[in-house]
Amino acid sequence: MSLPLPTELYSSIIAQISPEDRQQSILSLTRALPYAPIPLYHLFEHITLSHREQVLDLTRRLLKPDGKDVSLYVQEFSLHNEWTVDAEVMVNLLRKLPKLRSLSLCVGTNFAPEHLKAIFQQPMPDLRYLSLRFRPYVQRATYQQFLSGSYFDSTLSCLADWPLSDLSTLSIVQEPMDPAQAPKVAFAQPIVFFRLDSHLSELARSPYMSSAKSFRLRIPARPVAGPLTTSPLSLPSVELLDLSTCNVFGAELTDTILARLTKLKHLILDNGALLRGEYHAEDWAVLGKGCALAGVKRTKEREKKLRQARLETVPVPAQERRPRRGRRGVSTATISLRKSPTRESRVVGVIDTPGATAMRKIRLYPASPSLCSFATTLSPSVTPDKHAEIREQFEKGWFEGLTQLREVRARLYQSFRLGSTIMKFVDVDESDGSDEGLDGLVEVTSWEDDVDIKVPVLCLVGPGKSEAHEPGCAHSFAWEVWKD
Repeated sequence: MSLPLPTELYSSIIAQISPEDRQQSILSLTRALPYAPIPLYHLFEHITLSHREQVLDLTRRLLKPDGKDVSLYVQEFSLHNEWTVDAEVMVNLLRKLPKLRSLSLCVGTNFAPEHLKAIFQQPMPDLRYLSLRFRPYVQRATYQQFLSGSYFDSTLSCLADWPLSDLSTLSIVQEPMDPAQAPKVAFAQPIVFFRLDSHLSELARSPYMSSAKSFRLRIPARPVAGPLTTSPLSLPSVELLDLSTCNVFGAELTDTILARLTKLKHLILDNGALLRGEYHAEDWAVLGKGCALAGVKRTKEREKKLRQARLETVPVPAQERRPRRGRRGVSTATISLRKSPTRESRVVGVIDTPGATAMRKIRLYPASPSLCSFATTLSPSVTPDKHAEIREQFEKGWFEGLTQLREVRARLYQSFRLGSTIMKFVDVDESDGSDEGLDGLVEVTSWEDDVDIKVPVLCLVGPGKSEAHEPGCAHSFAWEVWKD
């Protein structure tokens, strides 16, 4: 008779199984080897529920005498494609799971803002992944939400109040309405977020979001570029950003998002408003050039603030008043025996700062573009045979932008050699969030330049996995991050 394998070895084997297959695999093992010391706590590490009855079953299991011990094993919890679960039951269930590292929720019409507030009122210190999917649509017109001001803005506020943590990924998605399920009589559907601008701005610059490297925000037809970039501390660590279905236009992409989110590498703007009108090839060249010059745009904005600060600091002497010439005649003197009084020097908003004098000659070194891949969906009128031309135009504009960037740096280098003060932005990890005066800037003491800046991978086929995506496109990075 062969001896059973030790428990530790079974744990090592189970750890090699993907989380979505782990529960079924463990159950199969227990049936095939009923007497083997298979550690059953692995059944609870990664829980995915897809029916509301399962939520009740899990709640009952946690109410058993050993339920408290079992709850400590739960690391990942996902409510997948289930929109009719009882919200009160879900609130009570999540309160029993104190060690969650990953949480994915589907928020349907049974949820009120108070339910999510109850879930997120207290911080979850171990949480690394958070995904909220909203589907608020109803089949019959109701104005209760509008009358009571029932919106989920409080959810954003709760998250913004959470302290600094190791959050890596945040996803907030409002599902678009399925045309097949749309009511026959059109009416105004409920709104998920009402004052999105202020609450989103608050969340983006909160300590809780400072560690997030991946952020997905899909709120159909809502403008989000401005609120996400209001502060130098907004989304400071984000490398992957998905703003699909939101309203983001070309200038907002280049002058706002890319200029201010300095660590951004992968960007997805599917099914949005970017270049969705009539097709013009040159528009893509302009877009590519703007993407390459995002760093230049940022330095110009800051140099403008520095010049303004200089004007408010340096005294501006008023000119002496010159006597006017009068009519030459017997009764008109050509000279005056009294000297016109000199006006005092006029100082506009004097600011006592140590660097005020230095501000007069400061120039800023523009950073290289950080974007590595970019995905967007084209207008239905743009056929796939235009994709090659679009990439060609985008690449053309990109290299035109790089040429201009190098020209700017070359002029700065000559000034640097002649002793002028050249400064650059500090890394976001070293910034205190201020962009006043010389805050957030450091002097360039040695000159280095980038040699090879590759054109971003441009993907135009949309989010579906069945399409022929470009190798290394933004979608491929997103699929590795999102757990849906």
